[in-house]
Formats: sequence, structure tokens, C-alpha cells
Amino acid sequence: ATAPPPADTTPPAPPPKPVLADVIPVTLKSIGDAFNAHDGGKMSQVFTDDAAVYTYGGGETHSKGDLATGLSQLFAAFPDAKSAATRVWIKGNIAISEIVWSGTMTGDMGPFKATGKAVGAPRAHVMMFNDDGLIKEMHEYGDDLTTMMQAQGQKGAAPVPTIPTNPPEVHIGKGTPDEDKLATWGKGLDDVWSKADPKAVVALFAPDGDMSNMGAPAAKGSKALEKEIVPYLKAFPDAKFTPTNAWGIDGFAIVEHMFSGTHKGALGPFPASKKSVNVHVIDIWQPTADGKVQHDWGYFNMVEMLAQTGQLPKPPAPKPAAPAPKPAAPAPKH
Repeated sequence: ATAPPPADTTPPAPPPKPVLADVIPVTLKSIGDAFNAHDGGKMSQVFTDDAAVYTYGGGETHSKGDLATGLSQLFAAFPDAKSAATRVWIKGNIAISEIVWSGTMTGDMGPFKATGKAVGAPRAHVMMFNDDGLIKEMHEYGDDLTTMMQAQGQKGAAPVPTIPTNPPEVHIGKGTPDEDKLATWGKGLDDVWSKADPKAVVALFAPDGDMSNMGAPAAKGSKALEKEIVPYLKAFPDAKFTPTNAWGIDGFAIVEHMFSGTHKGALGPFPASKKSVNVHVIDIWQPTADGKVQHDWGYFNMVEMLAQTGQLPKPPAPKPAAPAPKPAAPAPKH
């Protein structure tokens, strides 16, 4: 009799990796749905166990458990919080999402007590996926000074945005040489910004080019742009911009960079502190055919800057407690 053939001990082939181009849009939608359902646990499930989430100016987490805890605290402070993506860019293992969120501060948030005021603002998020389709790193850009001012009902606070109901505008990278050139062009703009010359910076823009920071109304045209740019470069005459990541995606150049400089002049209500700062910034640029900036959407957190200049707004002092009622006078004896 012939011996039976040896058993096949070859381990089974691992399942194929997901196609990120298919997974990422589904993941982004699930993040939005989980946020609006206030389900931090479900939202964290699309992150790796050791995911690093950097909320610039607002701290960082390094596990999905800590991320879920932080989200629970946010939902406790803003129990009606809602968000929606307005624009999305996807290329390879990278997704950049522009979102709008709002909520009413009916709970405490850290040292800040509930005010019952509505807050909200646009934000930009950069997400980096691993080969299994999970988010391994996330960068969050949003101005917490705006929400602080809104929560305190301060004069001059930006209006609370309306949450859009339309699906987001989606841009998919094509991986072409032209997109590589776009990324290089975007990084090159930092060289001009680093000269701290307002006229040179304005010259980067088309005659009808515009710039909007943190969702504020856009400054359009040379005069408006100069009025917007001059205060920053006067406040930081040694300003330097250093790109850290850059992508060309479907006609847009998206650049993460580090702004550094010494606070030598007043910036709005904040007098010169003489202190050095390093601030994370993201810009979404759309160029003209001849390489000028047509549109610039920028995001950063003023709180990250003010924490370094020592000018971070303090929580309002608690109102003094009402005096205890006087004890009733004893009844007269008969």
C-alpha cells in the first residue's frame, strides 16, 4: 500500500489588505455618524490601539481608549454637539477633512464652567491610515479661542456656523506628476512668507485672490490681503514657515507647516510678549493656471500661540456665593 501524501502544513495566505480608496470614505462617514450619535467608543474603533491624535493647542492622546475618554468629556460639556464635513481630500493613505461643528455648553469643560452659550467653528483634520484601513495618526486644527469667546458671550466673537446638510465636496488624488508639482509649489510659498515682507506675500496672490483664516470672511484683493497680512508680520518680524507635510490633490496644494517667530509687536488685543512661539498651521491652497494663489484657507489654534506668549485667557472667576440667610429671630417668650 502506498503511504498517504504528507499533510499540507503551509499556513493559509493572509486575507488581502483592504483597498484604502474604498475604505477611507466609509471610515470618514462612520466618524461623522458616531460623533453625531455621541458614541466615542464607536468613533475610536476606526483608530489603531496606539493611535496618536494631536489636537494642536489642546493636548494629545496616544491610545484609542484615551481618545474615547476625551470624546465623552466633550459630549458631556456639549450634549447637543453636531458636526458635518464640508470638503474632503483623499490621496493614498492620507485623508484631509474640513468640518464644521457646533454645540451648546451646558456642561463644564476642564476649568471652564458651563455657560449655556452656543459655540462652533470650522476645523481641519489630517488623518493617516495604516494598511489595514485604521487611522494611526491624526492632526487637528481648530481655533479654541473662538469657542472660548463664544462660550463667554464676548463681543466680537465669530458667529456660530450652521451645520450643513449637503454631502461634502470630495477630491481624490490622481498620483500624477502635476500633483507632485503642486505639492512642491505649495511648499515653496513658505520661502516667501518667511521673508516677512507683506508686499512679497501679497504678490503671491492673483489680483482677485483671497485668504480666509479659521473660516472667517475672506480677505479678497491686494488691499484687503495686505491689511490681513501686515499685523501678523509686524507682530512676528522674524517669522519663519517650515513645511512638514505637503500633498497635491486634484488641483489643490495642502501644506502642514510650523510657524515660528518672536512676538515683538502687538497682535490685536495682545501686546508684544517678546517670547518665541511655534505654532502648527495647515493651508489649503488653490492656484491659478499661472501659479498664483487664487484661494487660501488656513487653520491654526490661537490658543497654541497664546499659551506660549503667556497671554492665554483665564477662566472667569466664579461668582461669589450668595450670603447665607440670617437665622430667624427667636420667638418672644411669654
